[in-house]
Amino acid sequence: MKKEKMDLNITKKMIITIDGPAGSGKSTTASLLAGRLNLTYLDTGAMYRAVTYAVLKSGVDPEDEEGVAEVVKKVNLELSGSEENRVFLLNGKNIEKEIRDSAVSNAVSPVSRHGCVRRKMVKLQRNIAKNGGIVAEGRDLGTVVFPYAHLKVFLIAGIDARVDRRATQLKSMGLNFSPEEIKQNILKRDSIDSTRTISPLLKAPGAMVIDTSNITIDEQVALAEKGALEKAEYLRGIGFGNKINKISKPMKFYYRFSSFLVRTFFKVIFGLKIYGKENLKCDENYIFASNHISNSDPPIVASSLNRKVCILAKKELFRNPLLAWLIRKYHAISIDRDRFDRSALLAVIKKLKEKESILMFPQGTRSHDNTLKELKVGLSFIAMHAGANIIPLYLSGSNDLLAAMFRRKKLELVVGPPIMIKGNFKSNDRKNDYRIISSMVLEEMRMLKGD
Repeated sequence: MKKEKMDLNITKKMIITIDGPAGSGKSTTASLLAGRLNLTYLDTGAMYRAVTYAVLKSGVDPEDEEGVAEVVKKVNLELSGSEENRVFLLNGKNIEKEIRDSAVSNAVSPVSRHGCVRRKMVKLQRNIAKNGGIVAEGRDLGTVVFPYAHLKVFLIAGIDARVDRRATQLKSMGLNFSPEEIKQNILKRDSIDSTRTISPLLKAPGAMVIDTSNITIDEQVALAEKGALEKAEYLRGIGFGNKINKISKPMKFYYRFSSFLVRTFFKVIFGLKIYGKENLKCDENYIFASNHISNSDPPIVASSLNRKVCILAKKELFRNPLLAWLIRKYHAISIDRDRFDRSALLAVIKKLKEKESILMFPQGTRSHDNTLKELKVGLSFIAMHAGANIIPLYLSGSNDLLAAMFRRKKLELVVGPPIMIKGNFKSNDRKNDYRIISSMVLEEMRMLKGD
């Protein structure tokens, strides 16, 4: 009983995402799961429908990005009502029935793919979920909006089952459409959602997949609830919500003391500020993935994490015997950046499985102008094969330390929440999953940067 109570307390801080194509049962599953766990249900699809309704009402063509952007600027969308009956208000008006109209259904995908719409919605959704306690449903939540969600569920279902469910849902709202109309609308949305450039419909690697074609609503909700309670147990085991990080204690004295000196040096001389330290409280090892803009990045970042980390370092640094000896004392691992260095990656995977943490700069080379470049596939390879979670980092100001010293520029490290990859899952398409993981980490770095 005590353990169950603890797990329920943990679920109140969790973010749970339920993604999947139209008609797979996301809304029903999410709302019922939220009720069972006493969490807030966030219907992100309704948010996009509300914006689409505003666009249509204004007479703007859904394909006109500039026109849509102007409408979005004026949209005021808020979540209102009791926990049992939450609705979105558009500029103070309840438009729950209007947003289910067929015209809105046909236009929601073209409107949703515009960057201006996605950015505003993501910002709103993250703000609503900032304290956890959310079950959110949509199409890109586990990969774009909440890549750091504690549990990611992906629903799938056959087309016939999806048509039947959507017809039932629409009839309950007093709307009647033929099965063929509903089918064509679903297929059209599938095509648009899966092929759009911005935030396409994707399954997050490691997500819990539930095929809802031949099971009841109660059965699919029960499966999702079981997954949530199992995840809560895992989070409890790593000290989720701790006020201190126990994992930082086993550091050797020389490592702890020198980290303290380096961190203090950069704080006093260059004004280093570290944000997001609450994301380092769990007693777990991670892959830390940072952008790279200066030679000073490794000592700044490593000393800021308050734990022992093994750093991936370019092989050229090991040519000098004295330097090689020194950086090996600080757990550096040599890697050849000019090729897929399998031996180095396997060495890193071994370290992670031994409960060590790894610091990587997955862009490979420095970006002197702070541009975030595509990440090397090695990061995803390691995360998937080691079953390790990734904490994205964003460092700014280290490429101009003189300006930081005179406080004309800020030296800042932002620590993001962990992107959950951990778990034994089988990938049917490793190359695609590598790409998805890299894009998740890169997008989160952009969020930390403020892009």
